[in-house]
Formats: sequence, structure tokens, C-alpha cells
Amino acid sequence: MIQSFGMNLARQSAPFWNDYELVDSGEFEKLERFGEVTFMRPEPQAIWTKQELSAKWQAADAVYSRTGQDGEWQFLRQIPKSWTIQWQDLTFQIRPTSFKHTGLFPEQAGNWQYIRENVKPGMSVLNLFGYTGGATLAALSAGAEVVHVDASKPVVTWAKENANLSNLGDKKVRWIEDDVMKFVGREIKRERDYDMIIMDPPAFGRGPEGELWKFEAHLPLLLELCKSILAPGGQLIVNAYSLGFPALTIENLVRGVFPEVHIKEVVELTLKESGRGFELPAGIAIRATN
Repeated sequence: MIQSFGMNLARQSAPFWNDYELVDSGEFEKLERFGEVTFMRPEPQAIWTKQELSAKWQAADAVYSRTGQDGEWQFLRQIPKSWTIQWQDLTFQIRPTSFKHTGLFPEQAGNWQYIRENVKPGMSVLNLFGYTGGATLAALSAGAEVVHVDASKPVVTWAKENANLSNLGDKKVRWIEDDVMKFVGREIKRERDYDMIIMDPPAFGRGPEGELWKFEAHLPLLLELCKSILAPGGQLIVNAYSLGFPALTIENLVRGVFPEVHIKEVVELTLKESGRGFELPAGIAIRATN
């Protein structure tokens, strides 16, 4: 007999994109368009064959290549140092960075849409590992008061720039450069609570003072801390980005820390090719109510 535990895993392809396109994927690579610029980047999960689109692959403006632990961009055509793209009424600055990133994870549009549908004006939102601010902007645009926390000063600055570009710079938001564990610990002492907590932790990272973050070791501890600052009836979004853990692992972790939690959705976030429609897995989101 087959038994089912936990929620059924749903699949959500990133909605409402015009300025982003997954052109093709396969053979451990992906071809993407950010505005008018096309990138070719490594993609370890794309073990299938590419579609017959050799001309489009050859027309890429920039290629990120990895040799061992190192990697670098090769620019095949002149592109701007930075440019902007739109998701609905939000504006994001794009620029190639080290470690193959562009300053935006487009699959997160699924979470942004969920935030917009579930945040009410005046709600308090805490965005941990806020990166360049996609979830923060979604919450601000829905009328929330947001605390945005990230350990990297450059990406906090980038998030502020995105807020200004999106005409949200005058909204109620605190930009915090800090280690998330230390910040949440201080919020507990201040007896603060939040109507929604969002977190998108990396596999590995360092805080401003060299504090170590390792996903499997520290996420359970962070969730335990967040239990003290999530308001009754508050909402929790935990995103796990391509870390190799099954969705059920993250779901069980959330259930273990929050025994009374109502898991609303367990979602595999994907990017859908514009041609043949293959979906590239890009992360897992657990969406719950306390």
C-alpha cells in the first residue's frame, strides 16, 4: 500500500514575465534572455538534450564558463554595464556578477505573486536573506511595512536601488546589513513580531563579521528563533534554492519546528522554456500559516 505524507508537491512556472525568457536548456546549460541581452550559463540539473536551436545558442551575448571551482564571464558582444527589466510594475537592475549571477532569480516571481495576494496593507513583513529585494518590493507594493535583512552591503544597496526604480523608495522599509541569526535574536529581545516572515537561505554564506551560515546546520536553528517572532496567524515562506533536498525534507523541517502550522502550499518553482515548454526546476517554496 502506498501512503502519502505531507502535501502534494505542486509546480509553479514563474508568472507574468515579458522581459525574461528561458529560451532553451539542456546538456548542463541554460540560455536566458534578460531584456535584450541573452546569457548562456551552466545548469547542473538540465541533463536532457537541447532543442535544435543552435543559431540562438550561438547568438548569446555573454557566456559564463566554469573550470573547476572557478568561473568567468566571456562577453561575445558589447552589452551595457547594467540595465533594467520589468516584472509587472516592479523594476529590477540587471548586471552580470561573479558566481554566474545577474542580480535576479526570475523563478521567484511565483513567490512575489503569492506575497502580493496574501499581504494586506499595514502588515509587518520580515525578509531574511533579502538579496536584491524582489520579495521586499512585492510586499511594499502590497502595502506592507518591511524589514529587509542581508549580510552583504552591496546587495542591500542594490535592493534600495530597485526600490527607487520601482517608485517604492518612500515606503516603510528598513534596510539592514546584518547576520540574520543575530538580527532575529535581537528582535526576540525587543519582543517584536511579524505578520509574515520570508526567508531564502543560501547553501553556504558568511555574515558581515565572518559569521558562518550552512543551510542544513543553521536553518533549523533559524526557524526555532523565528517561532518567537512570528505573530499568531502569521505567514511563513521558506524558499530552498536548488540545494538537492527533496521538498518533503524542507516541509518536515518546518512541521517539526512549528507543530501547529498549516502548510498551505508546497511548490516546486520552475522556469518554462518558451519553445518546447520543458520546465527547469529552480527551487522549492514552503508556504504556511502559523
